[in-house]
Amino acid sequence: MKQESTMQGGKSEHIMSTQPSVLTSGEAGRFATKSKTSANYWQEKDSKGRMKRLFKLSRKNSKGVMVTDADFSCQISYGGHRERFQLHTASKAEAASKAAAIYKDLVGKGWEATKAIHKPKAAPKVETQPPATVGSLIEASKRLSKARVESLDAYAKALRRITAGVLGIADGKKFDAFAGGRKAWLEKIDSKPLAALTPKAVTEWKIRFMKSARTPEERNRAAVTVNSLIRNAKALLSVRKKNNVRPLIEQEMQLPSPLFFDGIIDEDEPDMRYESTIDAESILRAAQSELAIQEPEAFKLLLLTLNCGLRRSEADALLWSQFNFQKRVLVIADNDYRRLKSKKSAGSIDLEPELCALFQGFMAKAQSPFVLEASRHIRFASAHDRKSRGYRCERTHQSLLAWLRKQGVNGIRPIHTMRKEIGSIIASRDGIWKASLYLRHSGIVITSKLYADKKTPVTSGLGGFLAPAADNLIAADFGAGSVAGADAVVAVKGKTERRKVR
Repeated sequence: MKQESTMQGGKSEHIMSTQPSVLTSGEAGRFATKSKTSANYWQEKDSKGRMKRLFKLSRKNSKGVMVTDADFSCQISYGGHRERFQLHTASKAEAASKAAAIYKDLVGKGWEATKAIHKPKAAPKVETQPPATVGSLIEASKRLSKARVESLDAYAKALRRITAGVLGIADGKKFDAFAGGRKAWLEKIDSKPLAALTPKAVTEWKIRFMKSARTPEERNRAAVTVNSLIRNAKALLSVRKKNNVRPLIEQEMQLPSPLFFDGIIDEDEPDMRYESTIDAESILRAAQSELAIQEPEAFKLLLLTLNCGLRRSEADALLWSQFNFQKRVLVIADNDYRRLKSKKSAGSIDLEPELCALFQGFMAKAQSPFVLEASRHIRFASAHDRKSRGYRCERTHQSLLAWLRKQGVNGIRPIHTMRKEIGSIIASRDGIWKASLYLRHSGIVITSKLYADKKTPVTSGLGGFLAPAADNLIAADFGAGSVAGADAVVAVKGKTERRKVR
């Protein structure tokens, strides 16, 4: 539009013309160049031919050498505020267009909106956690879990054994600790990614393991073994309320999904109920005449496991201070050298006067705070410093094992059989509840499942109501302890005659 001035009656009037004004090409170029919303403005050069408004930043690198950015930047002032923008392009034309667009947004939207569009805050770097390996999982679990050191050691061994079985890694020199064989084996196992242990691979390993068992007894042991290995390995990622370690581990490493134990079904295990095949009285009498004289430490271990029902680990680290001879009580609790299996394993065991007298005699000759004397001087780590399972009196344990096997106590764990035997005796004499208290189980279900064995006959008690035998029935009195070939008195249709027992 064009503005014109006229004089009418001495007054000046301004008239707006609807005819567009016409600019020369030079004028149009100068007008466009002066506008910051134009790309031309940002491409202007100085008298030396250098870009006036676009530039490339220079800075020193880590070695102290000056380096220049490949892309252009610009600096814009508006409304009393100045800000630098990176344009993320090495093209002059494209950089100028971006600078013009930024200025347009400044005029129309203001600084905050413009910075949100063209200069967003750098998104926080998402630190991707490294994939979990067998070794990294074991290390993290040992560091973060509240479980006992001995338990964590068992969990680690279980996972490594599963890994070796699944991936076909032979034991090789696994037990060659002095020549570095064990270290090399551990490094090989621990380096394996946890993702390699898929549920499918673990299931296939389980099937191979079970098929390797030939006899029914071997199959029963194999079922117990695979279930125990998977259960223990799974405990490295415990989600129990009192030891929820899995979320903590997930903050340090990427766990595969699914995990190696997801969807794995337990093998059917045999009936674990203890069936007594020994005579505790005979064993104690033999021990008094043999072990008490020849192997006094093994004799003490037998008394602690059979008479007191202690676990091997509890007996191994038992202190004399845990006896209260005045009250005839043995207190089972955590001490400086051993943590109990669980808090419910703590308790008190009542002692007979004869047992107290024996242990008082042993205590008078004690050379250490431990009830069981070690065969040689060793430094036994504290409960806090212990790194794995083990017995400080290993030779004593081996001596008792060998002696029990000579007495006919067979099986994999003869010493633990002593604990089972006393549980069975108390259950049949005083009831399952008292047996559970004596053995310090977490609940009566465990006692009834594993240890209760009826050592006395259990009958209906209704036999006395039956009528005397009819003439056409045979009633026999074989007598106690009858064996094949012995005579038995048999009543046949009212007549008495002797017959051989078959």
